[in-house]
Amino acid sequence: MVLSNINSFLDLIVQLFFIGLAFWCLNDIHLEKYVRMHVNQFRILIILLSIVLGYIPGSFFIWIINLTINH
Repeated sequence: MVLSNINSFLDLIVQLFFIGLAFWCLNDIHLEKYVRMHVNQFRILIILLSIVLGYIPGSFFIWIINLTINH
């Protein structure tokens, strides 16, 4: 039970880290120069892109961590 809670907490931390990293990187690209839309729409787009781009490497690293723990 405790190991399951630690594993879930670790998964959450890894996912949030990679989503935050993707958000930080997308803000430095300055996509507003290339996409014409309202400010609020652009902010939501950046948040959604950050979630998508952060979920993929986060899931990969969680998979690697689980693979190394279980073997």
